[in-house]
Amino acid sequence: MLNNTKRNNKRHRGVSEEFTLLTILIIILIFISVINIHPFANETKEVYIISIKGTIDLGLSSYIQRALEEALLNRAKAVILEIDTFGGRVDAAVQIRDKIISLNIPSVAYIKNRAWSAGALIALSAEYILMDKSGSIGAAEPQPANEKTISALRTEFASTALSRGRPEKIAAAMVDKDIEIENIIGKDKILTLNAEQAIKLNFVDGIVSDIEGVLEFLTLGDAKIKYIYPNWAENVSRFVTNPTVSS
Repeated sequence: MLNNTKRNNKRHRGVSEEFTLLTILIIILIFISVINIHPFANETKEVYIISIKGTIDLGLSSYIQRALEEALLNRAKAVILEIDTFGGRVDAAVQIRDKIISLNIPSVAYIKNRAWSAGALIALSAEYILMDKSGSIGAAEPQPANEKTISALRTEFASTALSRGRPEKIAAAMVDKDIEIENIIGKDKILTLNAEQAIKLNFVDGIVSDIEGVLEFLTLGDAKIKYIYPNWAENVSRFVTNPTVSS
C-alpha cells in the first residue's frame, strides 16, 4: 500500500511538473506572438520637427533625408515639416518629396509663413497640410519657364496632390499659367493661395497658429517634441549648393 502511495505521489508530481512546463511554454509562445503582432510596441512618443527654411538646395535635401531616417529608426509618432521658403532647386525638392511620400509614419507640413515654388511641392508630399493664418502656398512656375520644365513640374505637382487626395488641377495651376479654373484663377496667372482660400478649396487640412496646434490636430498633445538640426557638413553643403553660390 505504501509503495502504491509513493508511486501515485511520484506520478502526480510528474504530471504537475509537466503541466508547469506546458504552462511556461504557452506563456513564452504568447509573448513571442504579441511581439510579432505588435512590432511597434516599443515605439516612442516623440514627434520629430524638421525645419525647412531658406532656399531649397541639395544640402537641405541631405539634412531632411537624414532626419526622416532617424525618425523612422526611432519609431516616432509623427514628423512635422515646418516650412518657410521662397523655393529653390527643383531636383532637391523632388528628392525630399520622394522621401516624404515613402514614409510609413504620419507627416504634417506646417506652413508657418510661405511654401512657394519648390517648397509647395514639399508641402504637397506630406500626409497633412496645416497653415498659419498668414501663410501662403503656390507660386511654382519654374525657371526657365519653357514647355519642357513646365510640363515636368506640372505633372509632378498634380501627381503628388492626387496621391494625397488633393485637387490636382489646383496644384497644376500653381505651375502652369495656361491652366484656368473658374472662379479661382484665370489664364496667364500663376496660382498662389492664402490660408483661407486653401481651406475653402479643401486644399489644406486646417489653420493653426503654432506647433502646439499641430500636435492637437494629430491628437498628440502629450508627445515629446524633438527638433532635428543640420550638422556642420550639411550646413557646408547648403552653402556650396545654394543656387546663387553654385552658379
